[in-house]
Amino acid sequence: MRILLIHQNFPGQFRQLAPYLESLGHELIAICSHERQVALLGKVIRYKEPSKAEGVSLGTSLWHEGLERATLVAKICSELDSQGWIPDRILAHTGWGETLGIKEVWPSVPQILWPELWILPLHGGYGVDPLKTEAELDMKLEQLGRNSLTSVALQSATSWILPTRHQANSLPKIFQSSKLNVIHEGIDTELAKPNDQVKYIIRDIPIDKSVPTITFVNRNLERLRGFDVFMRALPIIQGISKEVRVLIVGDSEVGYGGMHPSGRPLREVMLEELSGKLDLERIHFLGRVPHPILIAILQASWVHVYLSYPFVMGWSLLEAMACGCSIVASKGMPVEEVITNGIEGLLVSINSPEELANAVGNLLANNVLRQSISYNARSRAMNYDHKLVLPKTVKIIEEL
Repeated sequence: MRILLIHQNFPGQFRQLAPYLESLGHELIAICSHERQVALLGKVIRYKEPSKAEGVSLGTSLWHEGLERATLVAKICSELDSQGWIPDRILAHTGWGETLGIKEVWPSVPQILWPELWILPLHGGYGVDPLKTEAELDMKLEQLGRNSLTSVALQSATSWILPTRHQANSLPKIFQSSKLNVIHEGIDTELAKPNDQVKYIIRDIPIDKSVPTITFVNRNLERLRGFDVFMRALPIIQGISKEVRVLIVGDSEVGYGGMHPSGRPLREVMLEELSGKLDLERIHFLGRVPHPILIAILQASWVHVYLSYPFVMGWSLLEAMACGCSIVASKGMPVEEVITNGIEGLLVSINSPEELANAVGNLLANNVLRQSISYNARSRAMNYDHKLVLPKTVKIIEEL
């Protein structure tokens, strides 16, 4: 079967699926808009990033960019068609408008789409974050722009797949149909697994399991993912344990929830706020790291902290669970879809540094509890192993 995969940041959600499809003998071509190297046997076709619209609202600029991407992708599809390469299936993310023109080239080719989330104010922290009481009009218009792209894309789709029930429930009723499937992208639990012998050096820091270690992982260090609460808990945690080491993975770019009101990186703001209260010799900011290093960091972790306002569930949580980390996480969705309080982790309020610190301290001090949660977390994560979930996705692709 010929399969076309489209994702401006390919592989994105297809990180596990693409090589699995190729291992089954399917012929793949991918379309993206970046220049990074991609591990794919098939051809990778790249288009130039579209220009940004100036002087208009973000919701409008999203549509401007989306239609530009749609045009560029449709022209690539037309060129493939003229060469005699016609896909049997099209797999794509809905978030950037890339699929909007494909029906003009291949009206009968089934499209299976990954909409990821129908953006609502609460996904930006509104109504949950005490600093964000009500979304302003500009924010609502931005969300309208994003959701409109998703809506138009889904109207041309044969099926759509979301990774969690929480994310699937965000879709309007019109898209809550038999076309909706809840299947996670999958994690590799043979790679992400406990390793008591893990030893490595990162930034001249020797890492192993001998020192009590706390880990915190975000794509970007932001309030939407509780970074400020985590930082405020650290003086208390360091007071509880004089040996504890903290490994923080994440960049300081604009995150899902936007910049800090000051325009400064939140890491910089928090270090200024907590000046003199932290032992920075035991706190290591690692930035973004390659995936194998991330797994090693999680394998060395005694306690992994995962905080989030209602939003998408990051792969790092499931990978931390698969590595046997003892988890402290925030109450509510999406976390409670995979963690039951006291079983696979300890759940705390996302707005309470004291509660977070006490939970972390409890796990550091209680070997029996820590080992029990570690075992249960690993067991729960096994349900998301790619060997289990990828065949479910392939079944949908092949049986349309």
